[in-house]
Amino acid sequence: MIKITLRQLEYFVAAARHGSTVKAAHALNVSQPSISHAIGELESLWKEQLFYRFHAQGMELSTAGKQRYKQAQNVLQEAQDLDAGTPGHINSELSVGCFSTLGPMYFPDIMRRFHSAHPQVQLTMHEGNTEELLSRIERGALDLALIYDMGLARAVRLHYMGEQAPYILLPAGHPLVRRDTLTARDLSSDPFILINLPHSREYFLSIFSFAGVTPQIAMETGSIEMVRSLVANGYGLSILTTRPAKDYSYDGKRIVCKPLSGAFPPQKIVFASNAEFKLSTAALAFLHIAQTQFADKKVQQVSTGKSVKR
Repeated sequence: MIKITLRQLEYFVAAARHGSTVKAAHALNVSQPSISHAIGELESLWKEQLFYRFHAQGMELSTAGKQRYKQAQNVLQEAQDLDAGTPGHINSELSVGCFSTLGPMYFPDIMRRFHSAHPQVQLTMHEGNTEELLSRIERGALDLALIYDMGLARAVRLHYMGEQAPYILLPAGHPLVRRDTLTARDLSSDPFILINLPHSREYFLSIFSFAGVTPQIAMETGSIEMVRSLVANGYGLSILTTRPAKDYSYDGKRIVCKPLSGAFPPQKIVFASNAEFKLSTAALAFLHIAQTQFADKKVQQVSTGKSVKR
């Protein structure tokens, strides 16, 4: 006789994903004691401590808990596939994340398409920086996350969507706007506005390193729109990869964008997933829709001198 139930595994996985029995209970619309009781039963049955509990700070999977969590995830996925019944019918939950600079450009459209095709799936979105999203993917708190591939050595699987090359932002009226293309060396004598999100900061600084120059950093910010507004108002020049549809800042001032030439890697747009977990049917469906959306938009490198089609 099998001594564990799918419900126990579901409660255990939810607690691991949310890092809290209270949050897990809220997500599943059950009582918090139900979650705690199920975890206690599994710990008693397996004779293992599944979580480290921290007073007023939630809980974290133990070493044994991490192994059991992977197994429980896969068992629940197999059960969901078996329970699907009608081919093509997906009825489950899906937790997806997006990098804060990429999200507004692509994510709402992907979500709209997915909701239209699979309205029965409960889709949850999380926004964050690359480090936050990768950490959530690694511990199984997210099924997928839309990020740039920074070449990081992490325990994740990457699903390629497209790529973008960096471009230069200039205020209207700057002498360099008369040039067709620019290099990082052309920017070295002007104040530079640097986006300082984890990993993104290092990527943009590496562009100057490849060119053998050092930028004169005037300001740093974690917001693309702040970068654009600072440039538009004459506080300096900048480099970005994500490019909104209109070359105007929030306060209505024009920004001039120029292709950046030089020896540097483009930024690949990918979805990350946990390398040790089987992707759910819902996650696979989401990836398929995302790949179709990126193909429709024909994401291409700005460095070719062509605009990005949206």
